[in-house]
Amino acid sequence: MSTQTFLWQLATNKYIQPVEAYSGKILLIETSEEMPPALEVYRMLMCMGERGMLEQFTAIVVARPKAWSFQQPLAPSEKENFLREQADAIKRALREYNSEAMVVFNVDFGHTDPQVILPSGGHIRIDGIQKRMFVTY
Repeated sequence: MSTQTFLWQLATNKYIQPVEAYSGKILLIETSEEMPPALEVYRMLMCMGERGMLEQFTAIVVARPKAWSFQQPLAPSEKENFLREQADAIKRALREYNSEAMVVFNVDFGHTDPQVILPSGGHIRIDGIQKRMFVTY
């Protein structure tokens, strides 16, 4: 789902659970093949933060952003800048709305290649010291 689609869902309150339903959960986020700008990613998380949703999550797992497409080919230096800006936008939102959450960046799921399928509804345990994630379905 694109960040724009998610913003629409937040705006209309469609498919959004009550805030407390996210308590203690792990948020899996990804950007789309549309390669949204970092400001749009920040605004999506800001909207979640303003609703009290973002502070509910104990950890955030961030997919490695797609940073090249035929419609938007980026030179290596542009790609590096794009990826840094994406991470900075997420860090900024978390500093403002959930500075206690553990964050794992650049996991290969979502709209990237290669990708791992992460079905929702399973259990994830994150070991920050060992830098490992354990997923059970």
